Amino acid sequence: MTDNKAKKGTIKIATVVVTYNRLELLKENLKAVLDQTVDSDILLIDNASTDGTKEYVESLKNDRIGYYNTGKNIGGAGGFSAGVRLAIEGGYDYAWLMDDDSIPEADALESLVKKAAVLKNQFSFLSSLVRWTDGSIAKMNVQEARDFGDLDLLDHERLLTIRRCSFVGCFVNLSLAKKEALPIADFFIYGDDVEYTRRIQKDVPAYLDLDSVIVHKMGANEGTDIITIPAEKVERYYYDRRNSMYMAKVKGIMPLLREIRDDIKLSRRIGKEAADNKALRKKMLRTGAVAGLFFKPHIEYANINE
Repeated sequence: MTDNKAKKGTIKIATVVVTYNRLELLKENLKAVLDQTVDSDILLIDNASTDGTKEYVESLKNDRIGYYNTGKNIGGAGGFSAGVRLAIEGGYDYAWLMDDDSIPEADALESLVKKAAVLKNQFSFLSSLVRWTDGSIAKMNVQEARDFGDLDLLDHERLLTIRRCSFVGCFVNLSLAKKEALPIADFFIYGDDVEYTRRIQKDVPAYLDLDSVIVHKMGANEGTDIITIPAEKVERYYYDRRNSMYMAKVKGIMPLLREIRDDIKLSRRIGKEAADNKALRKKMLRTGAVAGLFFKPHIEYANINE
């Protein structure tokens, strides 16, 4: 065990895990989080699993795990919004966000805590480096680099300035984030992490911690490309396009026009490059994009007492 402020109890960390009917992976995740060299509480957000998740968690009898059942499947976006709210309202200093198929290396959280100290808490969020099961970079969880930023930080502390990250290994500085709106629950899936992390880092920088590593045990190492995603996942792409179009609309007319232009190009590529279900892929692209033009998600804030 390390002798640092997290161990001494002077900072409070909540690991927020969102789960839905993946009990075997969740077991691995919980063990990996509980075995970290730095302790955290676990806020387990269960989207109404029917596979025995609740019973398993209760059998652990571990007071570091708080179990919260949403009552229905509100998607990853709803789950993370609920988890961040609980962390803020619970008085935590940091929230480490991840899916139930995320397996952090034993010192992943310790590295984030050390980097937070190096930065003197002047960061909006840190991101763990996410790899797939074969050691390659997880395509769904690639961060967007801003620039090289402070080269001394990159060289000596292995911190790279970024604009956004996924919710697999996102270490949120709640002293700043509590003033911002929560992740948008109405997104359901796709894009909630992009929207949230871009928003909370607009005034305070964010960093990728190259020494904090998580293995993301997805079934396949793939992103959300409508041309190549498996047929059984095509209908879910509707949410990706709806949410992306909404984000472009919020930015202004020029970003919106670029998004529409890119969707037209993407539709043409589907016709040329998709191996199957071309009509359905085009339909999800089109209906999602149109829905995004009229989408008005509910914006919520945590209750804070200061």
